[in-house]
Amino acid sequence: MYITRRQNYGCILCGRCCRRFYVLLRRDEVGRLAALDWGGEQDMPRDFTEEIGGHPYFRRGEDGGCVFLDREGFCRMHRRFGFDRKALTCRGYPFNIVSTFPGEVSVLARMDCPAVLRNHGRPLREQSGDIHRLVSELSFGHGFTESQLQGLSRAALERLTAKCQSVLDDEALPMADCAKVLMGLATRVSQLGGIFLSDSSVPDVYPSLLKSLRDGLPDLPKYGFGPWGRSMFRQMMTAYCRRDEELLDRRLLPRARHAVEIARVVLGGGNLRRLGYEHPDFAIRKARLFRDWRKEAGAPSKNQRQAWECYRRFLAVRLECLQFFGVSYYGVAVFHGLQALFLTYPMALALARIHAVASRGESELRQEDVEYAVSAIDHCHGRSPALNFQTARVRERSLFPLFPQLVNALGCQ
Repeated sequence: MYITRRQNYGCILCGRCCRRFYVLLRRDEVGRLAALDWGGEQDMPRDFTEEIGGHPYFRRGEDGGCVFLDREGFCRMHRRFGFDRKALTCRGYPFNIVSTFPGEVSVLARMDCPAVLRNHGRPLREQSGDIHRLVSELSFGHGFTESQLQGLSRAALERLTAKCQSVLDDEALPMADCAKVLMGLATRVSQLGGIFLSDSSVPDVYPSLLKSLRDGLPDLPKYGFGPWGRSMFRQMMTAYCRRDEELLDRRLLPRARHAVEIARVVLGGGNLRRLGYEHPDFAIRKARLFRDWRKEAGAPSKNQRQAWECYRRFLAVRLECLQFFGVSYYGVAVFHGLQALFLTYPMALALARIHAVASRGESELRQEDVEYAVSAIDHCHGRSPALNFQTARVRERSLFPLFPQLVNALGCQ
């Protein structure tokens, strides 16, 4: 089992996970939870499950929170019986545990948890005992397949992710340039192929490759991201903004309303709040995402560099734990998964810009804007049913070669 070195976690008792998510239950634990003896406690929910898509979930109250959440925002089940008696899904959050190589798993913490987002608490590696107990209750697949590795040996894959990490760790490189170098690297290695990169007789190509990518930054295309590309990008953005309550609601009228709102967003309008209550209640067109940024261009400030720290960490832990392809990202192969991971930068840039304009009426980004964007992206990347379609892979492939133009169209920051 591999646990990330780069994340800390300690619950801050915010209760947001008890309000934000539909909690999936295993069939065998429904009976166990129903048999708990609550003694003389009043108003305990006896009918605490609901069926959605043929699976049991904790029922939610009128305020959207779990039926076991009390008025002070604490879990009544935890308070009465302790952590170990809770449902597996509740005990497992915010850890993301997936199979990698055969017989192995990797562990990171989800950044849609506020404590993880701010890197609050103890290092995850100091919590290995709790994580081992969770792993013992889970079942996993057989790990990466040969087709997913695309000819990359384990050593070559680890060497590739280490080179990506070195780019991320370069604090002198502004986030926009960092993203362009990373996407350029992902594109080049996909052209070279896994067999070539795994050949031990081939000299190390990375130093010259990275130097050429850095030296070539000024020559990257800056313009040419037109209406078709904008439409593709907005379709991806709506998928990253849809939430559990929308995806699981099968009623015809709510789904029709969401379809209309998605169409409005794709056309450049709409309001993200109607796709999920955590988003700003704000007309997207007012953010003017694709305006001419050339007049406002300038060197990134120190505060802007600090603002992107949590996004760098989001990429770093995905690379470190190999959670960017295979089962972690809809079964895609390694090179596509790497490019899809770096495609989240313009997504984060757009969402952070919307948050900044909605909350303060300004375009310069702060830490809270990027944190909002990272939370939204991490919630969905590799987990959202809305992204688990081949149409999403087609949109990604259409945007990969337009990456420099897309980043510049959104305004590098």
